[in-house]
Amino acid sequence: MAFYIDLSHPISDNMPVYPGDLEVSLKQQSFYQKDGHNNFALSTGMHAGTHLDGFMHLTENLTRIAQLPIEMFAGKGFLVNVCGQTEIDLPESAFDLLSPGSIVLFYAGFDQYFGKQEYYNTYPAISEATAWHLVKKGVKMVGMDFPSPDYAPYNIHTILLNKNILILENLTNLSALLPYREFELLAFPLKIEADSSPLRVVARIDNE
Repeated sequence: MAFYIDLSHPISDNMPVYPGDLEVSLKQQSFYQKDGHNNFALSTGMHAGTHLDGFMHLTENLTRIAQLPIEMFAGKGFLVNVCGQTEIDLPESAFDLLSPGSIVLFYAGFDQYFGKQEYYNTYPAISEATAWHLVKKGVKMVGMDFPSPDYAPYNIHTILLNKNILILENLTNLSALLPYREFELLAFPLKIEADSSPLRVVARIDNE
């Protein structure tokens, strides 16, 4: 029997966004007692809350999310505990257990600051050496519980996206995965004609 762990921030009205990004508006437009039904309207950028950066985001690749094969959004997960690190600079041996097509999640415990100024100003960055280790291992997705794998000029984004590695940002609750050596990650975006997409990320644990 399998069970699931939710790794996503909820989408809500005026939720925290990356500085300078479009604010999120989630408003109820219709009410059952008055209109006979409930309905909401959502206005958001593609990078609000838990989301996936597609290849088009920071490269010349024009492939949109809707055009990517669905197999890219699920796979064997691998959690890396980087709590306390200001720069994520890991040796290649840290990824010896990875197989091609794996999904690597960096747990920094930074989701506790979500919505606060330090969340966007003091998050750990992934080193170029670590990014190239991930490329060499053939991973298909890299995720983190902070807003970005890097700071401007976003070299890590460029390395990963140019090598067909998708990026999951603003994950939460990664600490719940610490007891488990193996899990399947499911990270399906909207089938949307855009560079990136909000999504619901969950880990599937087989409880044998």
